[in-house]
Amino acid sequence: MEVYYKDLISEETTLEKLVDDLMRVVQGAEEFAQAAGASLPIQTREEITSRLAKLKDGCVRIKRRTVQTAQAADKTLRQYPYSAVGFGFAFGLLLGAILSKRR
Repeated sequence: MEVYYKDLISEETTLEKLVDDLMRVVQGAEEFAQAAGASLPIQTREEITSRLAKLKDGCVRIKRRTVQTAQAADKTLRQYPYSAVGFGFAFGLLLGAILSKRR
């Protein structure tokens, strides 16, 4: 029996929110560069524009990769739920043993 939750992968995850915020910063920097562009040399304007474009592409790639990774993890957990619980339990025991020996 499989149970599907519609919103198991949240649309507003922390990493996605961070990428969206970064995109807003890039847009603000682009607007600032355009406003200050009149007083900058052509070469500097082109360099700023190319760096902003690279930053935007990087943000889009990070966002896409994050969604793909979350979907892959969700698929794996749905396919092997008991194994995932077992690994989580074993990892918790191991971490507890390591932390208790440090004290």
